[in-house]
Amino acid sequence: MALPSVNRMFIVAAWLESILYGVSCVLFGVCMYALFSRHKPLYWINALSCIFHISIATAHNILSLFYSLQAFTNTAIISVPDGSIIYLLSSIALTKTMGGLFLLNSLALNLLLIWRLYVVWDHRWILAVIMLILEAGWIATGVANWIMVTTGRTYTNAALALGQAACALDLVLTISVTSGIAYRLWRAGRDVSALAGHHSYKAAMYTVIESGAIYTSSIVVLCALYQSGSPAFGVAINVATQISTLTPLFLIASVSFGLMHRESAYYESTSAGPAFTRPIQVTITQETRTHPGKSQSIHDHDV
Repeated sequence: MALPSVNRMFIVAAWLESILYGVSCVLFGVCMYALFSRHKPLYWINALSCIFHISIATAHNILSLFYSLQAFTNTAIISVPDGSIIYLLSSIALTKTMGGLFLLNSLALNLLLIWRLYVVWDHRWILAVIMLILEAGWIATGVANWIMVTTGRTYTNAALALGQAACALDLVLTISVTSGIAYRLWRAGRDVSALAGHHSYKAAMYTVIESGAIYTSSIVVLCALYQSGSPAFGVAINVATQISTLTPLFLIASVSFGLMHRESAYYESTSAGPAFTRPIQVTITQETRTHPGKSQSIHDHDV
C-alpha cells in the first residue's frame, strides 16, 4: 500500500534534514580546527556562532526524529484512520518548538552577516543600523506570523500578509548584506591586485556569494510554498532550518580555512633560513687627478 502524500513528504524531508545535519557536523569540525589552529588571535564571535548553530541543528534534528517516531509508531495515532497525517498537520508543542528554533537560527545567521558587513566596511555604523532596522522588521513580522501559525490561523489573510512581509524583509536583508560584503571584497582585491599580481579576495568573495545564494534559495522556496497554501510548507521548514545552519558553517569554514592556509604558507616562508645569492662582481673605476696631465685609476672588485 502506497503511503499518503503527506507521509511521503515528511519522510523525504526528514531524510534530507539528516543528510544536511551530517554535512553540518563535518563543517563544524572543520570550523573548529580552522579557528583554533590559526596563528592569529581567535575571533570568538565566529566560534560562538558555530557552536550556537550546530546546537540549534542538533536540537531540531532530535525533535524531528521524535516527531516522526510519534507519527508512525505511536499506536494511539496510527490506529485512527489517517492518524499520521492528522498528527503531522496539527499544531502541537513539538511543531511550535521546531518553528521557534528556525526563527532563532535565522536570526543568528542574519546577525552574523550584519557583523561581517560592519567589519569589512571599516566599522561604518550607518550600514549596520540600516541592516539592523531591516532585521528588527523581519523578526517582528516573523514572530507574529509564527504566533498565528501555532494558534491555528496558518492561512488567514493576516497570516499570509505577515508571511509576505517577513519573506520580503528577509530577502532584502540577505541580498543587501551579501552584495555589500562581496562588493567590498571585490574592491579591496582590485586595489591590491596590481601589487599582488592576482585578486587576493576572489575565493572569499565567491564563498560569500555562494552562501548567500544557498540561503536565499531556501527562503524563496519556503515563501512560495507558504503563499501557495501547500502542505509541503510544514515539512520544508525542517529542511530550511538545517540550511540556515549549513550556510554560516560553510562560510566560516571556507574563509577561516583559507586564511589558515595562507598564514601557514607565510610562516613557513618566513621561518626558512636566509637564501644567499651568488655574489655579483662589480668593477668601479674612479679617476683622480694628481696634477694636470696625469691621472690615477682605482679598481675595486667583488662588491
